[in-house]
Amino acid sequence: MSAPKLFEIVFVHYDFAGVLEPINQDASSIFEKGTGRIVPVKFQLKDANNNFISTARASISLKKLEDTATDTKVETPSTGTASTGNSFAYDSGANAYIYNLVLDKLSAGTWRFNFELDDGTMKYVDISVR
Repeated sequence: MSAPKLFEIVFVHYDFAGVLEPINQDASSIFEKGTGRIVPVKFQLKDANNNFISTARASISLKKLEDTATDTKVETPSTGTASTGNSFAYDSGANAYIYNLVLDKLSAGTWRFNFELDDGTMKYVDISVR
């Protein structure tokens, strides 16, 4: 009779270093609403060898946390084309995943942006809108 085989389960996750400007990772960003204003939500992913990953899938969802905008650092929103759906696009020039969020669709307050990555992890960042 042979010995039973043992299996080791290994979970591999991306190296997520946080969001990129114009959003601050410490939740201190506040954005002013206005017609045509967008917030480019951006982040980078790397592998264990510190190489950028360009083939991941990432989606965004939003949740309102408070009706008041409590943050202090007013950021300058961008103008441009809004993203459709809830999937991030990869920008090879910036080595970043980007989602252009329309500010007009958000009411004033504090919002949590959840990022669901295809490695099974969920990341988030909070911003305020007024």
